Amino acid sequence: MKLLFNSLLITVVLFLSIGTFANDNLPKATNVLHSEIVELIGKRVPMESKENLLVRVSFVLNNQNELVILDVISKDDDLNSYIKNKLNYKKLSTKIEGKKQEIYTLPIKVNQ
Repeated sequence: MKLLFNSLLITVVLFLSIGTFANDNLPKATNVLHSEIVELIGKRVPMESKENLLVRVSFVLNNQNELVILDVISKDDDLNSYIKNKLNYKKLSTKIEGKKQEIYTLPIKVNQ
């Protein structure tokens, strides 16, 4: 019984520690970075959908401070490819305090 309790306790501690390292928050420049990415996408986004959509963009920054888009997730496939084409390998003026090649995830709300 004690062995079962100890193994359960170790499992819970491992899951909690993994959850803290899997945090996808951006560094302090979040608002500036978000604004710059929204500006790169543009004010007019061609969409078939008449509803507001939430898009999650996963990216890394390379050594030239360019966005390298890894994944774009939303309900609209055309919107996914549009955003990926607009952002991929675009140079940012905002410098990010962090490691290069670190994966960031940014939620973007697209209003129609």
